[in-house]
Amino acid sequence: MGEVKLVEAADLNSFLKKTVKTLDFDGDIFVNWNKKDRQFEIELTFYAENKEATLLTDTLGVESTEPVVTFVDEILIYDKNREKNFDADDYLVCLPYDGKNGWSLAEAKAFVSYLQIVLDNGESDLLDFLTDDEKEIFELVWSEDEYKKIIESNMLSFT
Repeated sequence: MGEVKLVEAADLNSFLKKTVKTLDFDGDIFVNWNKKDRQFEIELTFYAENKEATLLTDTLGVESTEPVVTFVDEILIYDKNREKNFDADDYLVCLPYDGKNGWSLAEAKAFVSYLQIVLDNGESDLLDFLTDDEKEIFELVWSEDEYKKIIESNMLSFT
C-alpha cells in the first residue's frame, strides 16, 4: 500500500467550498468556517413547492401553509483534537477531522459523494412528504454505515 494522501486542515475550507459548488442540488449550501473553534458548519437549505397548501408544523410547533417550504439542516465538521463545545443533536451529523492533518483524501471524497446521495434522497423525500398524507415527518438521513463503506472503497483507490 502507498502513502495516504491528505487534505490538510488549511486546505479543507477551500476543498469544501469548491466541491459543494459541484453538487447537483436545487437548494443552497453554505460552508461556514469558525476559525476560533476550528469547526466547519455546512448549512443545507431545501426548497419545495407546497402546491396543495398542506398544513405543516415545524419542530418548534409553528404551523404554516406557505406556498414554498424551506427546510434547513447542518453538518458539523470539527477538529477531534479540541474540546467538543457543541451539541451533536443540533446537527444532521458531526464528523471529525484530525487537526492540522485534516482528512484523508478518501474521507474528503467520500464526504462529497455521500453528501450528494443525502441531498438527492432529501429532495425526493421532501416532495414525497408534501404529497403523501401518510408521511407525517420529514427529516434528512445520514447513514454512518453507508458513509464508511464509501470511505473504505475510496481507501483502496487513494492509497
